Amino acid sequence: MSAILAFVTGIIIMVIGLIRHSTRGAVAPSPVIVKRYHHPGHTWVRETEDGDVLVGIDDFAQSLIGTIEGLELPRLLKSVEQGEIAWKVRHGSRVVPMVCPVSGRVIEKNEMVLADPALVNSSPYGDGWLLRVRTRRLPSQLHNLITGKSAQHWLDGARARLAGFFSGTPALMYQDGGVMLKDLADRCSEEEWEKLVCEFFLVDENTKRH
Repeated sequence: MSAILAFVTGIIIMVIGLIRHSTRGAVAPSPVIVKRYHHPGHTWVRETEDGDVLVGIDDFAQSLIGTIEGLELPRLLKSVEQGEIAWKVRHGSRVVPMVCPVSGRVIEKNEMVLADPALVNSSPYGDGWLLRVRTRRLPSQLHNLITGKSAQHWLDGARARLAGFFSGTPALMYQDGGVMLKDLADRCSEEEWEKLVCEFFLVDENTKRH
């Protein structure tokens, strides 16, 4: 009996040693990097594992508009076109049309943001997504979008251009730490706001008629 016990004990010690060795040699999994593409109209798109895409509003847009109080999203199965108005967001009395970053068919609307539109402000790239779209010719559409370091440079340039819209008082645009003020849209005259929408969201009278 003692011989059997010694044999089993030896086997257990060997197994534990092998486990420890394999654990030391294991490489921690790399974090998954989600590639996001930006449209010049300040909307974004990212691919999903099932081949569809999620689309939404970028951080610059939600900061400029202010607290999102309402959303007008397209109906399910509606076709949307890259660069054309697909949805509207509301802040106070201002309604902002926004262009879609891709072409395809709407297969899902984010019910969470319809119930709580302010999710777009708190999590523009996460829970604040707006639509799931089944695209067509996605690779060719992605060539019209901006990603990676180019996207960061483009966003930095947009913030710099924004200062030119405020009558020589760019300091009023930012709070401590360089963060855009949440009520920036409320500081604009109607004329300034129309120029902002045209410049940054690529929406003018011709676009609105489409």
